[in-house]
Amino acid sequence: MTEKHSMDMTRRGFLKLAGGAALGAALFTMPSLSMAKMTNEVKHRSLKAMALNGLPKDGVEAAKSSALVNAAYDDILKIVGTIKDTGLKNNVLSLIKNPTPTFMQEYTSQSSISSLYSKLASAGLIDTAKIDASHLLPPMNKKIQPFMTAPGSGYGSHHPYPGGLSTHVDSNLHITQGICKTYEDVFYYGVDYDTAIAAQALHDIAKPFVFQWQDDGSSLKEYTIAGQGAHHVISLAEVMYRGFPAEMIVAQACAHGAPSNAKEEAGVVSWLKAAAIMAHKNPVAIGVLNKSGEGLPDPHHQEGYIVHLGDHDWVLTSPAAQKTVNILRDIAKKEYDMNDSDANGAKFNYFRNYVGAQLGYMFLNCLSAQANGYSQIVKEVKKVVL
Repeated sequence: MTEKHSMDMTRRGFLKLAGGAALGAALFTMPSLSMAKMTNEVKHRSLKAMALNGLPKDGVEAAKSSALVNAAYDDILKIVGTIKDTGLKNNVLSLIKNPTPTFMQEYTSQSSISSLYSKLASAGLIDTAKIDASHLLPPMNKKIQPFMTAPGSGYGSHHPYPGGLSTHVDSNLHITQGICKTYEDVFYYGVDYDTAIAAQALHDIAKPFVFQWQDDGSSLKEYTIAGQGAHHVISLAEVMYRGFPAEMIVAQACAHGAPSNAKEEAGVVSWLKAAAIMAHKNPVAIGVLNKSGEGLPDPHHQEGYIVHLGDHDWVLTSPAAQKTVNILRDIAKKEYDMNDSDANGAKFNYFRNYVGAQLGYMFLNCLSAQANGYSQIVKEVKKVVL
C-alpha cells in the first residue's frame, strides 16, 4: 500500500479495514438464511393490500400503513430505551418522537437566513455556485412529518420510501450494538454504550425536515453544506442547540467520516463548525472542538469510529434500492399498464413508495438474485397492490 493510499481513507475503505474484524466475528453466530423462510415470513406480515388507483399520495399515510415500518420504529424506541443514563435516554426519545427542529426559531425571516448564508460562505463551508440562500434550509411552512414516516435518504439513494428512515436507523442501531458486543466478547472491554447508541439514534434526526414529501410523491431535493448532504449538518445543529453532551455530538458527527487521519478529521471539524454557526454556539466553548478550534478533542474516543461503522447500512442499501426501483418501474409497465409518462412521474412514485413501505426494498433486492427472482417480486408486489 502506498503512502497516499494509506492516508486517503474513504468511508468504504474504513469499513473494509476496521469493520472486517467486527462484522466477520458476528458472522460466526448468524443463523443460516433460508429464502423459503424469508418469503414465508413476509407472507405472514400484516400487509395492507390496496388498488393501484387508491394508493396513498401522501408519504406519511403510506408509512403509517406499514407493519414493517411500525415494527422498525418501535424497535428504535426499544433500543434507545437500553441507554442507562436516564436524562440522555429521555432527551433522545423526546427528539425522535418530535423531530421538529427547534434551532429554526432562529431563522424565521429571510434576513436571518441570508445572514447565516453569508457566515457559512465566509467560512468556506458552502459552495455559493451550487446553493443559494433560498435553498440553504428546508421550508418550515408546515408541520414537520413524524420520524417514522420520513425516507431513509434522498429519492435516489438508500431506503427512499416512506418509513425508510425507521428501517435505516433500526438497522444501524443493531449494527452498532453488535460492534459494542463484539469488542466485549473479543477484547474484554466495553466502550461508552450510551454515547454510541444515542449518537447513532440521532445521526439522521433532520431527515424528516430535509426530506419532506412532495405532491408528486418524491421527496424534497437535498442541498450540500460543508461537503455533505445538508441533513448531516442540520442534525448536528439541532443536538447542539438542545445542549446534548459534547462527546455524543462528536460521535454523531463521525457518522459520515471517522477522524482516522488529518484529512478525515478536517472533514468532521468542518461539519461541526457549520453546525455551530447554524446553532449559534461556540464549538470550542461547548467542547466539540479542541482549544485551537481546528481539531477534535484529543484523544479521540472510539465511540465516533463505532458510530461511523454502524452507519454503513448505505453501502448495500443504496445500490439495492436503485436496482429495485428499476425493477418496479418495469413491473409497473408490464403488470399495471403504466405508460412511459406514468412510469416516470407521480403515478409511479405513489406505487414505488407504497410497495417500498410495505415490503422494503432490501427484501425485493434479495429476491431478485434468486431463481425466478423477477416473477417472485411480481407475486410479492401483487400482495400489496391489486
